[in-house]
Amino acid sequence: MFPAIHSQILLYFSIAIILLLPGYFLLLAVFGKDENRISLLERFVFSFGLGLIVTDFIAFAYSKAHILITATSSIAGSVIFCGVCFCVYKYTNHNIKRDPIKDEIAAVVPSTELPRNDNANLFSFSKNQFLLILIILFLMIFIKVAYLSGTIAPTATDMGHHTYWTKTLVESGQLPTYDGMPDFIIGEHIALGEMVMINKLSFFGGFPVIFLLLINLLGILTVFLLTRRIFKNKNIAILTLLFLGVLFAVTSPQAKFVSGGVMGNIMGNFLLPLSFYFYYRAMEFWEEEKNVEVQFIEPAGQQKELDKSSLYSDSKTFLSLAAFTTFGLFYTHHLTAFIFLFVLTLLIPLFLATNFSKIKEVLSQTLKLVFSAPVITVFFIGLVFFFFIFTPNYVKNSAVGTAVGAPSKSTREGLTIDNIKSSVGEARLAFGFLGLLCLAFFYRKKNFGFALLAAWTIMLFIMSFAPQLLFVNLPSARIGNYMSYPLAILSAYALYAIFNPNDPLFEKNKSWGHAQSLIPLKFLRSAFLLFAVFVFASGLKDSADAFKKSPDFTPTSETFNASAYLKQITAENEVILKDHNYLSGDTWVKLFFMRGYLYPLSRSYLKRYEDATKPREMCTLYMISKPDSIDAKNCFTTTNTKYLMVNPRYDSSQFTKLNNFDEIYNSGEVAIYHRP
Repeated sequence: MFPAIHSQILLYFSIAIILLLPGYFLLLAVFGKDENRISLLERFVFSFGLGLIVTDFIAFAYSKAHILITATSSIAGSVIFCGVCFCVYKYTNHNIKRDPIKDEIAAVVPSTELPRNDNANLFSFSKNQFLLILIILFLMIFIKVAYLSGTIAPTATDMGHHTYWTKTLVESGQLPTYDGMPDFIIGEHIALGEMVMINKLSFFGGFPVIFLLLINLLGILTVFLLTRRIFKNKNIAILTLLFLGVLFAVTSPQAKFVSGGVMGNIMGNFLLPLSFYFYYRAMEFWEEEKNVEVQFIEPAGQQKELDKSSLYSDSKTFLSLAAFTTFGLFYTHHLTAFIFLFVLTLLIPLFLATNFSKIKEVLSQTLKLVFSAPVITVFFIGLVFFFFIFTPNYVKNSAVGTAVGAPSKSTREGLTIDNIKSSVGEARLAFGFLGLLCLAFFYRKKNFGFALLAAWTIMLFIMSFAPQLLFVNLPSARIGNYMSYPLAILSAYALYAIFNPNDPLFEKNKSWGHAQSLIPLKFLRSAFLLFAVFVFASGLKDSADAFKKSPDFTPTSETFNASAYLKQITAENEVILKDHNYLSGDTWVKLFFMRGYLYPLSRSYLKRYEDATKPREMCTLYMISKPDSIDAKNCFTTTNTKYLMVNPRYDSSQFTKLNNFDEIYNSGEVAIYHRP
């Protein structure tokens, strides 16, 4: 009992010290305890994302200083960072200069009448709304956990690859170099590795999945908070939580990506909306500025200038955090960072075009923010880290160049509408594009958030549907999965717009509300019920179809037993060849040996050897499929392969009929052949 309690305490401690506290103290140093600038809920959720980035940068500093990354150094680095942030908070808290104009306003005008972001009201919900949020959160966690309980066994290919690099970090205490492979980025592995060090956990348990589930849930909450900020409407935010958290809760990039160990996408879908949140808050002054009113005090210009100055000051702070988060994103997942750049290239001209009448003012104020001291400082420090402290592996190997150009594979030529529909869900796709139309119909020029949502959705659709237009050479299906998040927001917006056209949110088009008044109330209620049934049937059916009724982990355990046996009898220079087609959990075999990422050799999926667009080496195919051929014999000699690990139900006859292969292991699911 006590070991179980001890492990639970260590688990919560590692989450707090590696993820929560660094981010919390960073926000404390930046905002103090002021809830009018960032609410408690936002502070809690965003602390994990910022803490993830802080932990990475501490590890980069350790690597440059040749300090081993251990449980002790990880805790020490986090504690020192939190201590520095606390000292900054205490210093700034005791050295805030009093503004006589602001004091005079406060003396005459009640605080509730002063222009400010009313976070207390923004995130206060009615009893029914709060109950609905709790139900949605319960269903979100329940559906995901129920699905993961049948898939948590260490069988996923991507998870096996990622845990190898994480284990490399844990065992060596140094950041892995990835053997020149640009597909992996260090930001995916540092936090998980340090938490494993502190907990002394096994990679073959459920902790990697639990870690990714936590990141996935935080990403969904971030989208909820972003939606609440953009629309200033609680019902739209709650509907977004429903569309993203409960409906299609299993489909990619949700629980399926969690169980599959697609770490980059899961983390990217947390940091991408988090960075969008900070960019939106930085540009929010375009909406808040019009609410600044002159009250009670002369001269009027002084108060207005004071309020504008306060708004711009907050904008500098949020833009600095946006830059910091963006650097963290580039260190975490190159595909998500690539998508961020494309969204940004559409967002900027879209916002400028819709505010063309005030383009000079928009440009001057935006440039004033971008070239302010806090933003430039963060950007400069980020560039120093990027080029002089620790450069991401994909930059060193020019991976960006391979992502641009004509599609090199059929899987990169774009998705059909049916492909997108099956990826994001029919209901979410239909309501999402309806929401995009509503967004254009009710567009407010000053609302930077509307431009952000439009650019986010449109760019992802083009990148996944017609990548050749943008010269994007990336897997179309992976890009298409990113559409789930903006489409969930737009779906919630569309559903609300249809049945609540009189809301002040749609004040630009009063005729929309007048049209609704001509429709009988009974008809509206019936229509809403039909829409709700369609949405729920589509969204929940996806989750129900994904559940495994009776998961069988026996083949995986037999693969691991055979791997443990091979580790005992093989020498470092003896090469093993395994089969990826018919062995369960075979990508985890490398964790038993830790002799290199490409050890043991692996026969890949058979169809890949026939791909004319990407020629492969053929030895791994010949040595298992045709072990007695001349090509296979040459391959055995050149690779020094001594052991073959296969599934005897599919690959055994070609070895048993040969005299130069000895069967030394057979468990029914795994057979090992030795070639003297």
